[in-house]
This record gives sequence, C-alpha cells and structure tokens, in this order.
Amino acid sequence: MREIARKLGVSTSTVSRAFSKPEMVRPELRERILRMARELDYKPNPIARAMVRGQSDLIGLVVPDITNPFFPAIVRGVEDEARKHGLNLIVCNSDGQVAKEKQYLHSLHDLTVAGVILASASRRDAYVAELATGIPVVVMDRRLVGSLVSQVNADNYGGSKAVVDHLAGLGHRKLLYLSGPPMISTTEDRLRGFRDQCRLHGIDFYVVRAGFGIDDGYAAMEKASPMMDGTTGVVCANDLCAFGALARLAEVGILVPDQISVTGFDDIAFARILKPSLTTVRQPAYEMGRLAVTAILDMRHGRASRRPVVLPTELVIRDSTAVRNASAEPSSAGDR
Repeated sequence: MREIARKLGVSTSTVSRAFSKPEMVRPELRERILRMARELDYKPNPIARAMVRGQSDLIGLVVPDITNPFFPAIVRGVEDEARKHGLNLIVCNSDGQVAKEKQYLHSLHDLTVAGVILASASRRDAYVAELATGIPVVVMDRRLVGSLVSQVNADNYGGSKAVVDHLAGLGHRKLLYLSGPPMISTTEDRLRGFRDQCRLHGIDFYVVRAGFGIDDGYAAMEKASPMMDGTTGVVCANDLCAFGALARLAEVGILVPDQISVTGFDDIAFARILKPSLTTVRQPAYEMGRLAVTAILDMRHGRASRRPVVLPTELVIRDSTAVRNASAEPSSAGDR
C-alpha cells in the first residue's frame, strides 16, 4: 500500500480508502490507484480491511458434523443466499464438542465476521449470548434455553408426532425409539413428540439412547435385542441412525417392513434410494440455511426479530413401513 502511495504521490490513507471506502475517493483517483495496484500485483489483506471497516464480508457457519448428509444442504442454502448479498462463507466443523465450538466462535469473532450461524453442540451456552452482543448470531437446527439470539428451526416435535400417527394408522401397538445424543434440543423435541403421541394413541413404547450416526443406530438396535418381543416398529432419531438399525435387522434376518417397520428423520438423499426406501420426516434444510442468512442481514440493518422461526416438516411415506403383520412379529433382534 505504501508503494502505491509513493508512486502516485498520495497518502497511504487515501489508498486504503480506495479499497475500504471507495465512495470517499474521487472516481478518477480511485481508478489510478486500482490500476497501479494491478501493475504491482497488490491484493488487499481481507483481515486488515475488516479491522479498518470494523466488519468483514464473511459469514461463519459452525455445524456439528459435516459428514452427516443433512448439513451440506444447509450449507448450500447459506452459501447461495450469502453470495446474493456479496458475502462469503467460512464453514467450521465442531464434531459436536462444546470446547471445539467455542474455539471456532472465538476465531470468528477475531475475524470480525459479518455474522455467525451456529448449530450448537449444547442447549445451554452463555458464550453464544455473549458473542451476540457484538456480532449478529443465528442459532439454527437447535434451540438454546434462555438465549436471546435469533433462532431458525424445523418443527421437530410435530415431525415425530406425524411418524407415530402414521404407524398407529397402520395398526402398530408397540414401538422402539432410538434416540439422539443428550443435551441437544433436536433430540429432546423429537423424543417428546414421540412420547406424547404414543400416549395419545395408547401405544406401548420404550426408548434406547443412540445417537445421530450409522454406528449409533446399529449399536442401539443390537442393545435393544432382549426387549424386542412384540415390537413392530422402530422409530429412529434421524436417517443415519435408521440406516444403522436397518443394517442390524438385515444381519439377523428380520425383514423390513414385513416383520418390522422402520422410520427416520431428515430425508437425506440416500433415504429414497435405500432398499427398502425409508419412510422419514423431511426437513427444509436448504430453506433453514437461507433464512438464517436473511436473519443475519436483518440484524445488520437493525430489523432483528427475536421470535424463533419454526419451519414445517413433512412426513414422506416410503417402503420401510407397512401394515402391522401380527403373524410375522419378531421375538427379538438377536435370536436368529
């Protein structure tokens, strides 16, 4: 920058303004500065520019597991909407660890990002609320208890209720629920919807703690083997968990949906090409990402709303659920 200023006989502050606040520099002078910058192959330091302007053109997105096919759809929604408004995206993977998430949030704060979108690893995090006092923050696919930040979620509770309604309509009277990881609102809302609707229909049920991964579903299905007498449906916290459950059931020779029905949650792309294709709850992942950016932009322009956005979910009925067949009910998932 100093070299450009020296060659043109202007101050370094004038050169700086030509890049950071172009409206403050006469058009002909700015053009001379830009032409000289190209000749010298000068590229402005984005971090330095952010420090001068007090804000960068970056949005930070922190997700718990980028290998889960549900989250790339969110990333795409965030990226597409951000680019419409001249913003770029940094994606951080927290591995569902609170400590790692906080490290990323610290780093994004230091970069003076234009906003942060967070799928939090916990349902309570005072640091997020503290961060939101200086940077626009949107919590997505999670609820933070007592937090005043903007929130964008899908109707996890209603989605689980729809699954139970579907299975009840097929005649199922005893269900197994493979739950997600603890301390996450998504897990709690889906489990609560499942329990409430089972009680409404008079359906017997039991819950085994699993997780959101394929191995989690497989291990939980294996653990549930001694409790499978009379169970005709397995409701899973998400699609990957359901894939693991299906793998375990196939391994021990239990047919889906002839002997037992299985459902998921998310409607990731693989759900429809699996054999049998998976009955699941579709979340509007792309729209969640897009609306999270919209919320960031609203906060930047003083139009923030603290009212949580809750998007509707949709039950997608495929081949993994069927009318209860009492004569084919498995006695356990591990006796074959």
